Parts: sequence; C-alpha cells; structure tokens
Amino acid sequence: MNFRTSLLAVFLFMLMLVPARAEEGARVILVLDASGSMRAKIDGKTKMEIAKEVVATVLSTWKPQDELGLVAYGHRQKGSCDDIEVLREPGLVNIDDYMSAVDALNPKGKTPMTAAVRMAAESLQYTEKKATVILVSDGIETCDPNPCAVAEELERLGVELTVHTVGFGLDDKGAVAQLKCLAEKTGGTFSTAENASELQEALSKTVEAPPPPAIKFNVVGHVRLAANVELAKPYLQPAWVFNKAPAADGTEGAYVSTEYNVDVKTNLEPGDYIATVKSHYAKVDVPFTVEAGKVAEPDASLEAGIVNFSGMLDEATALTDEGASWEIQTPDGQGLGTEYGARQTFMLNAGNYKVKLLLGAASAVADVVVTAGETHDQLVTLGSGKLALSAVFAGGGPPMENGVSFEVRKPGASAGEAAIWISTMYDAKSVFSLPAGTYQAIVKLGLAETVQEVEVKSGSQNEVTINANAGFLAVTAEGVTSYEVRAGKKDLDGSNKWLTTTYDPALNIAANAGSYLVRAFKGDALIGEKLVEVKAGERSEVTPP
Repeated sequence: MNFRTSLLAVFLFMLMLVPARAEEGARVILVLDASGSMRAKIDGKTKMEIAKEVVATVLSTWKPQDELGLVAYGHRQKGSCDDIEVLREPGLVNIDDYMSAVDALNPKGKTPMTAAVRMAAESLQYTEKKATVILVSDGIETCDPNPCAVAEELERLGVELTVHTVGFGLDDKGAVAQLKCLAEKTGGTFSTAENASELQEALSKTVEAPPPPAIKFNVVGHVRLAANVELAKPYLQPAWVFNKAPAADGTEGAYVSTEYNVDVKTNLEPGDYIATVKSHYAKVDVPFTVEAGKVAEPDASLEAGIVNFSGMLDEATALTDEGASWEIQTPDGQGLGTEYGARQTFMLNAGNYKVKLLLGAASAVADVVVTAGETHDQLVTLGSGKLALSAVFAGGGPPMENGVSFEVRKPGASAGEAAIWISTMYDAKSVFSLPAGTYQAIVKLGLAETVQEVEVKSGSQNEVTINANAGFLAVTAEGVTSYEVRAGKKDLDGSNKWLTTTYDPALNIAANAGSYLVRAFKGDALIGEKLVEVKAGERSEVTPP
C-alpha cells in the first residue's frame, strides 16, 4: 500500500466528516500546501504530484450539491508570508476548472498555513454561515507564531466553523502539534498518512456513517444596540455575566461565568439563568433557560443609544483641553461614571440623563436625552476662560521660579465676606481654567505674598505677571543652629510680630520689600540680632553681631 493510496484514504475520510445538508449542501474550502517542502519525493513522486492526483480522485466523487473552494499558499514567491491566494471561491464544482487551478501549483515558498486557514474561513463567511475548512500540509507553520490562538479566535467568532487537518510526510513533532491544535480547537479531526496501520484505521472509518453532529455549544447569544441596530466599534467586546436565576424564595442566583463578545458561545448546565449584558454604560438582563440536548439563544437588545459630547469654552471657542472630565448622572444628580478628554462618547440605555462637564474650577451641567438605536452629537458650553499666572520679584526684575505657588480665590459676594479658595498650582507659569469673572490671584514664595485682582473672560486666556515686590533675605553667622524672623516694625504692644523660624546654618528666604528683625540662636541662647532692610528685586546679605 503506497503513500498515494494512504493519503487518498485520509482525504476521503476527512470529506466524510463534512456534514451534508440536503437543502443547500455543504460549504467547504480545501487549503493546499504548495510550499517548497512539497517538492520532496515519496515513492518516486513529489508530494505535490501525489496531492494533485488525490484531489482529482476526490473530485470524481464530489457531491454535486456541495460547494467547494480552493486556497493555496507558497506557490508564487520564495520567502513570503503573504503568498496566500483564494484560487476558487466556494461554489458548485466544475471539475476541469478546479483541476486547472490545482495542476498549476508550483511549490516554492514558506508555510503560512494559519493565515491561509483564516483566509479560507473568511471566504466562507464563517461568522455568518456554517463552514468547513480542510487543510493539507506537510510542514510546520513558518510565519504565524500561534496557530492555536488563531484557531480559538475562529471558533469563538464563527457560527459553526470546523477545521479538519491532514498531515503527510511529517517528521516534525511541532508540525503535528500545530495541525492537531488547529483541528481540535474547532471541533475538527487530525489525521496523518504515514503507515499501513494508520491507513487501515482510516479506511475502516470511511465505510461507517458519520455520527450526527453534536451540539458544540448549548448557549449561543447575540447582543445588539437596539432592535434591528447592531453594535459598532468600539463597543464590540460587551460582557455577558451569567448567573443562575433567583430561587423561588427570592434568593439571588449564584454567579456562573463571564464571556466577552457580540456573539457569545458557551456551555451551561441545564437550568434557568439570567445573562446581564453590559457594554460601556448600557446593560440589560436577559432571562433564558437551558434544556438538555437543545441550544438556548438569548437575544440581548440593550435598547441603548450613543451620545458624542464635545465642549465649548464659549459660543465660539471649542474646548481642546484633554484635562476636561465628563460625568454622566441620573436626573437627580447621582453619578454613573466619568470619562476624560476634550471629547467623549457614552453608550447609555434609552432615557433621560444629565452630563456635568468640568475643567479646572469651571463646570456646566446639561440635560441629555438618549434614544434607543440612535447616535447624536451634543455640545456643552462651559462659559469659561483661562488665567495664566507668573510673577517677578520687581518690575522688570528676575522671575519667581523655584518653590513659587499661585492661588486663586473668588472674592466674597459682599464687603467683609471672606474670599473663597478655588485652586492652587505650583508651576512658574500656572494656567487655571475658570468660569468668567473677577478673582484674587495670590503669589507666594517663602515669606513673600502678594495679592492682585484679575479678570477671566469666557473663551480667552488672560496672561498676568504679578509684581511680587520682593527680594531675598540672606543671613549667615558662625555656630548658629536656628534663625527667627520677625517683622521689623513693632506692634502697639512693643513686640515684633513673629513670622518664621528656620533650623539651618544659613538663612535664605524670599520676603516682601520692607524691614525684618533677624535673631540668631545657638541652641536656646540668643547670640545676636539685626534689623535688615529687604529691597524689591535685590538680595540683602547680613551677618548678625
């Protein structure tokens, strides 16, 4: 019994596994390896020649109602992982035409068998219809690193895709493992044509009627945005959370599993369930029952819509700051979730909501109406502007940089009412987003603190440089462990107001222009004090007596 006979028997066995459907026939694509290794000879003939003869024999017994396509790889270029071609689309077979494509194959290139299987599945529209792929290969995958992962993906996305694999002349354990995995992950079979005993086993199986197809999955679900409206990107990975249905006494059902996809396929024990299907902020509970030997088909319609939000600083200026946040709320103001960016999209169940747009201290709230199955754009006007603060020690003097802070406060509504803190930043140029209005801008560095009234206009940025009217107070004295700084002018009670104490061997601190009393200590002992005058934009260096 020669190799050709062995391969033919395996081929025939594989085709017996293709489920015939009287009403429209089977839909099959044959994927042929035409890589360079198919030039190797067995019993005086190349593997390619043997494969061509076997295909011709198979076609002679092909059922006229069954569709057959042809994909080949490695037949046009050397060293290319893209050398894959659909030579014949799935359709009723014209034997002469089909064999003309097979006979023209000339082995040359690499073995991108996994990508070829994917191409065959796509040609069969495997996500919409039942489909079968038969792969004949003599070697290991040389392009795609993970055939098993691709097989899992095809099985997950396919309606009922089956991949049967035939290996011949294989001496690579890795190739065997890959072909076997491609088949097993999709519910197919793997066979080889290697020796007489295996051939005898395959031949005996071909005379047996194939068993009725088993149910691969007893739960096959689909989720859509709304009735007759499918989900679109980027919402193609909704979560299906399966729980047992609540008991008769109201006890909550136990969690079972979670799957992710628009089309979900899984197996559950017979019983009553609730699938909670979630996509972004939309969700729906779908009760269903799994019966033994039957397929449950939970159909989830989220009855949701999509809102694309964009912001405006004012009626004419678009919001571009990615630091903006969008909080979706129930009508009574309960927060459901927050997303960030100048633009944001929410998928929500149909109904009424509020959206709160925040940018710095500025905010705006707008009503939102979501309609099932519809997508609409909504503008939210913030009515805000920007305030950019920087500071200098004196007019035309050096800038305040290291350690500086800027604080913004809203003046009190009436005379004598305290200002309300809004925000603080610590950059040498701090930019605040604020609702239009009048504010107090405060710059602080060391002992220096200066307040200036500023105006924020909607849709524009106000650049303000604050003259801090400050300099630096620098004091050094030998053996000093701490310095105490007090106001130079005495209060009514005759004391100098305490301002700060430092515990460094040298004092170096910014201060507003004016006089200061510096006292130097060694431990608790006062070793000297001196009245120092600080000038704006200058450094005052002294040594206490």
